[in-house]
Amino acid sequence: MKSKTYKLSGTPQEQAGFWVFTQHSEEWTTAAEQQLQAWLAENDSNRFEYERALQLWQQLDQLKPATFPARQAAQETRAKRIQRKQRIRKAQTTGLMGLLVLTTTFGLNDYRLTDYYATAVGERKSIDLADGSQITLNTDTQLSVKMTGNRRVIGLEKGEVYVSVAHEIDRPFDVIAGNGRIHDIGTRFNVYSANNTTQVTVAEGQVQIIPDSKITGARWLDHVISRSAFWLHLNSAPKNDETPALLAGQQISYDDQGQVNAPIATNATNIIAWRSGRLVFEMAPLETVLSQVQRYHKISFQYSGEALKQIRVSASFEIDNLPKILNTLQAALPIKTQQLQGGKIVVSANRG
Repeated sequence: MKSKTYKLSGTPQEQAGFWVFTQHSEEWTTAAEQQLQAWLAENDSNRFEYERALQLWQQLDQLKPATFPARQAAQETRAKRIQRKQRIRKAQTTGLMGLLVLTTTFGLNDYRLTDYYATAVGERKSIDLADGSQITLNTDTQLSVKMTGNRRVIGLEKGEVYVSVAHEIDRPFDVIAGNGRIHDIGTRFNVYSANNTTQVTVAEGQVQIIPDSKITGARWLDHVISRSAFWLHLNSAPKNDETPALLAGQQISYDDQGQVNAPIATNATNIIAWRSGRLVFEMAPLETVLSQVQRYHKISFQYSGEALKQIRVSASFEIDNLPKILNTLQAALPIKTQQLQGGKIVVSANRG
């Protein structure tokens, strides 16, 4: 029996929707898996859109135990699946139906209102949004922006973003990152998400940090709601007195296990210096400095001794000039660096 070859059309977003739906159908075969892998290997856009579509599918599957209108709609739709099976199979010959299946099956027509942005390692990008807000993506960042008539939401998947919000009383602006939401109260702020931790720094105005536990009180459900709020019309905002505001010059961090640290005072200007192509440190451990440098270059640092990691550094560097960064550190500190193949750089003590 000859294996079916799918001929896709439409945008990468639409094709990704087709692949995810087909992957969870009875028609999935080894040959189809090979075609999917070939499609993913074509470019980064395909991989990004596929991960987004797959994440959406998985998040919606988690919503089944909850009492939401989306749950009932999904159950009713699945009950009709057999009746529509022949029609869906015919429609699957075009990649355009991938997105249509995802949106109509779960009542998520807002999917089409979502824009996706990403930067490569070492790249920075500024984007003007339709509402007059501006976002600046730092290196190796992925996020989504969704604008509707009553809300504005950014979903930060990874990396760092600086947000300058155009104030609108009737249309809130939220950033979903990790296991929480950053609710804008007319401001400029920075969000950095990496290694299961999210760090929020306010440069101007104030924000509310809304951890998952403040939505319903059931943390597993709160996490689903928080992550799915990007796609579903859910009113999950807590009362203002339940989440104290984070003010300009303050920073807070929270992890993916729900632990929220107390706000601390910080130099917001140094934190957001990356927007002008610089990294600024004040008495930071060498390991912290080099881990930040590593974000902008395809390199990795290794240390010949643990004590080297704790050497304190106060400096300002041009992000894109790696040789100058290394030379400056070697001139100022008792260290030397050796570059090996594969982007590895060994940091050792300079005893000369």
